[in-house]
Amino acid sequence: MKIIMHGAAKEVGKSCIEISTEKKRYLLDAGVKFIQHGVEYPKELDKIYDLDGLFLSHAHLDHSGALPMLEHKNMNCPIYTTHLTWEITNMLLEDSYHLEKLKHIHPAYDHRDIQKVKSDLRFITYDKEYTTHDSKIKFQNLNAGHIPGSASILMNIEGMNVLYTGDINTEDTNLMVPSELPQLTTPIDIMITENTYGDRRHPNREDSEQGLIDSIHTCIRDGGSALVPVFSVGRSQEILMILDKLDKNIPIYLDGMPRKLTEKVLRSDDKYIDNKAVLERVFKRAILVENPRERLHIAKKKGIVIVSSSGMIQGGPVVSYCDIFIHNRENYVLLTGYQANGTNGRSMFEDHMFYKDHKRYPVKCHVRKFDFSAHYGQTRIHKLIEKINPKHLILQHGDSGAIDAVAAWIKNNPEIKSKVYTPGIGEVMNFEKE
Repeated sequence: MKIIMHGAAKEVGKSCIEISTEKKRYLLDAGVKFIQHGVEYPKELDKIYDLDGLFLSHAHLDHSGALPMLEHKNMNCPIYTTHLTWEITNMLLEDSYHLEKLKHIHPAYDHRDIQKVKSDLRFITYDKEYTTHDSKIKFQNLNAGHIPGSASILMNIEGMNVLYTGDINTEDTNLMVPSELPQLTTPIDIMITENTYGDRRHPNREDSEQGLIDSIHTCIRDGGSALVPVFSVGRSQEILMILDKLDKNIPIYLDGMPRKLTEKVLRSDDKYIDNKAVLERVFKRAILVENPRERLHIAKKKGIVIVSSSGMIQGGPVVSYCDIFIHNRENYVLLTGYQANGTNGRSMFEDHMFYKDHKRYPVKCHVRKFDFSAHYGQTRIHKLIEKINPKHLILQHGDSGAIDAVAAWIKNNPEIKSKVYTPGIGEVMNFEKE
């Protein structure tokens, strides 16, 4: 068996891993990586028409965004995923295609290719064992605790147990039941795991939640309003549930894609979505922004909270709010997640500059950043590796620093017997049953 990295190797983005047996080829995820002037697709992936199956772990575009491109290149195989993951993926693909057209970026596929994805779907229920259509792989989807619908995938291939964690969180959050992979008893031959935070620990989550609430109360007490940029899937619902703790007289406005996604999450019967009653309560409390023309008026209000996409302030309604918000010294912009290099969120936090239409503007308002990551951090990465202790361990979905930090930690822990791989793009790893 061969495992080939087509993306997310010493990087975060375009997750796509090929598993090749003697006669069959399968993919784990098919994502894109967003760059300054467009997107990158999985690399060194050929003969797409020859694929025998694709396992989609969750909806985020760095795991799902290349699906229409593969269809455009004549992929003709089953796509195994949970029903909720597809519902969210479909929304994100439609939105991404629309935005690329607005920005005059030529997508690598046609709109009809999004429709073609639907015809290849095979829906999977959590914790139930399945066999691929060609009877070559037994597999089951396990709760990943990352976002609604997300799954870690446990497979038996050529007599070897392969565990692909996907993006995973083993820590309890407001929205998701945590992954139970630390309780897994199946002996694992090959484990492929994300290492987004392999070189750093998350701060105490309760402290982060209280810090967000305290910042909003301080902001409003001092005569300002708070703008909370959010990632639409998972993060927006998590933040809304935290904002349920705000004083009840503080209006909460909700704008952008988080509206539709929150409605979809509330309608879902996914058993690993937690505390749905809290989400429903705060969603009913929220004032939904129905018309884009309302944004200018709302942005000038005092004593309110606005929750809007996108999380890195690279697009979406939040940019319109920033046009007004950044000039008022009493206002706060409260970032709730990772801010990549070159994004407005990063620039506003580090340099107090906001960029729009090739112009830059000084940011006079307060900018604060909190960590509400849906990925497991360094401490829990270590604990899972210690617990699983696979024969072979592939570290991916993290920058070089994060990957190297985990590899060095394993090297200094002789009780961990795993052979460690830190592959680059295009690298091929060979495995045989011992």
